[in-house]
Amino acid sequence: MSHELSMLLTIALAASFGLLAQVLSRRLRIPAIVVLLLFGIIIGKEFLNIIDPSVLGGGMVIVIKLAVAIILFEGALNLRLNSLRNSIKEVRNLVSFGVLFTWVMISIISHYLVGLSWQLAILFGALMTVTGPTVVQPLLKRMNIAKKIKNILEGEAILIDPIGAILAVAVMEVIIWSSGNQHVGIISAIWGYFGRLIAGLIVGIVVAIVLSRLMKFKKLIPADLSNLVVLAGVWLAFGLAEMINSESGIMASVAMGLTFQREAIPGERQLRQFKESLTTLSISILFVLLAANLDIDSIVSEGVIAVLLIIIIMFVVRPVSVFLSTWRTALTWKEKLLISWIAPRGIIAAAVASLFWFTLNDLGFADAQRLPALTFLAIMMTITIQGLSASKFARVLKLQSMEGRKVVVVGASKLGRNIAEIINNYERPVILIDTNEAMVKKARKSGIQTIAGNALNESVLEDAGMDEAETIVAVTPNSEVNVLVAQLAYEEYGVKRAFPALNDPDKGAGDKILGQTGGRLIFGKPVDVLSWEYEAVRQFTWEVPEECAKKGFELSDISDDLLPVIRIRENSPEVVHSGQAWQPKDKIIFLSRTTIEQTKQHLSELLTREKKD
Repeated sequence: MSHELSMLLTIALAASFGLLAQVLSRRLRIPAIVVLLLFGIIIGKEFLNIIDPSVLGGGMVIVIKLAVAIILFEGALNLRLNSLRNSIKEVRNLVSFGVLFTWVMISIISHYLVGLSWQLAILFGALMTVTGPTVVQPLLKRMNIAKKIKNILEGEAILIDPIGAILAVAVMEVIIWSSGNQHVGIISAIWGYFGRLIAGLIVGIVVAIVLSRLMKFKKLIPADLSNLVVLAGVWLAFGLAEMINSESGIMASVAMGLTFQREAIPGERQLRQFKESLTTLSISILFVLLAANLDIDSIVSEGVIAVLLIIIIMFVVRPVSVFLSTWRTALTWKEKLLISWIAPRGIIAAAVASLFWFTLNDLGFADAQRLPALTFLAIMMTITIQGLSASKFARVLKLQSMEGRKVVVVGASKLGRNIAEIINNYERPVILIDTNEAMVKKARKSGIQTIAGNALNESVLEDAGMDEAETIVAVTPNSEVNVLVAQLAYEEYGVKRAFPALNDPDKGAGDKILGQTGGRLIFGKPVDVLSWEYEAVRQFTWEVPEECAKKGFELSDISDDLLPVIRIRENSPEVVHSGQAWQPKDKIIFLSRTTIEQTKQHLSELLTREKKD
C-alpha cells in the first residue's frame, strides 16, 4: 500500500470511527470523549492496529492545528458575552489567579509525588490549567442548574483554553532554550507568554471585523458560500497569527469567535450550526488519532501513584483554587463546590501534550512519553468521574434549578400571559410572541418582554433569542400552529423542552406528530385555548401532600375548569406537561374557572379516589 493511500485511509477511518463514537455517546447519554478515547485505543497500535497515526508524519501537526482552530472559534462564537456580565468577577478570577494557583500547585505536587523533572512538572502543571468547552459545554447542556453557574463554567472553559495553552507553549519555549544552553531572562519568558496573547488577540479581532463587514454586503458574498468563507477566515487568522508569533493562533481563533458574535452578521444561526458540525467532526477525528497513537504501557507504568496525583488535582487543587478565586463573591458554598466538581480536561490539553511529545523526543528527553501519558490519564479520570456524576452531584447539593433559563411563550392569549407572568415571577427570563398587536400590548403592560410577529418566521424566533432558549411553550388557539412551532424550535434550534397545546389530539395535530417533534403535551391533557379567553380566571397554588403517590393522579382526570400550568420544585418553575411526575411538597400553580373552595374540594376528591384505586 502506498504512503499516500495509507494517509488517506487513516484520516477516513478516524472520521468514520469518530462519528460512530459520537452516535453511540448520544444514544448512551455519556460524554462523547469517553467513547472516542475508547474507540481510538481499540483501533490504534496497541490493540487492533487498524489505523496508525504515525503514517501522517508532519501532517499530524497540521491536522491538530487546523482542528484546534475550528474548535476554539466555535466555542468562542457560542459564548454569550452578555450573559457573563453578572459573572465577570468570578470568571476573571478563575482565569487569572485560578490559573496561576493551579499551575504552581500541580507543578510542585507532580514533581514530588510522581517524580517528574522540574521542567516536565512545570509543563504538566501548565497543561492541567486547561479545561475546555468541548467537554464542559455538552455537559452543561444536560444539567438543570442556575444560569449563573453555567455562565461561570462556560466562560472559564472558553477563556482558559488560550490562556492555559499559551502558558504551556511559553514554558515549552523556555525548556527548548534551556536545553540548548541559552540564557533565558525573565523578561523574555514573560514576553513569550503575553506576546503570543497580544499577537493572537490583534489578528483575531482584525480578521473578524474585516470579514464581518464584508459579509454584511449581501451582493458581495453569496449566502451559500458565507459559511465556507468564515471557515477560510478562521484558518487565515490562525495562520497569520502563527506567522507573526508561533503558537499564537490559539488566541487568534478565540478572539475571532468573540468578536464575530458581536458584529451581528447575517445568517449567524446557520453559521453556528455549520461550525458546530465542523467542531464535532474535528473533535472526532482528532481524539481518535490521538488516542490511537497513545502508548498504553506508559500509562499503566505510571501506576497507582499517578492515579493519586489526578485525584489530588480533582479534589484538592481544584476546590481550593475555586474557593480562593470566588472569595467574597455572592456564590454560596454549595455553588462553589459544584463549580469545583466540574473541571474535565479535553481536546486542547490532549492536542498540546501530543505536540509537545514530538518536540521533547527530538530534544532527547528520556521521560518525554510521561507527559502525554499523565495528560491522557487526567482526561480519562476527569471526564469519567466528573462528567458522569455532575448532574447527580448537583442534585445532592440541591442546586438543580431552571432559574435564568429562557422560556419562549408563543401565544399572548390569557393562558399565554398567565404562564409568562408566573415564570417571570420566578426570575426566569421569558419572552412572549404573538401576531395580535392588542394581545401583545396587554402582555407588555404586565411587564413581560414581547415581540409582535409570526413565530413560524425564523427571523422572529431569532429576534426572540431562540438559540438561547431552554423551553418553548406554544399556546395559540391553533393546534397545528403549536405543533409546527415546537417542531421548528426542536429541529432548527435544538430546543428539546417543547410544550405545545392541543385541542383535540384525535383530530388534526395529534400525539403521533407531537412525538416526532420531541415535544410533550402541555398541561398533560387537551385544552381548548379559546375557551379560557373570555372567562374570569383565578390562580391557585396547591402543595402536593405527602399521601399523594409519587406519580400523582392522572392529569386527564382533572376537571376541564381546572388547569395545572406550573410546577414549582425547590423554587424552580417548570411548565406542567404529560411526561411530568409530581412529588410530595411540590407546589402546583393552577388556573381555575371555579372558586378556590370548589378547586380545593375537587383536588381532595381526586386524592380520595386515588387512595381507593
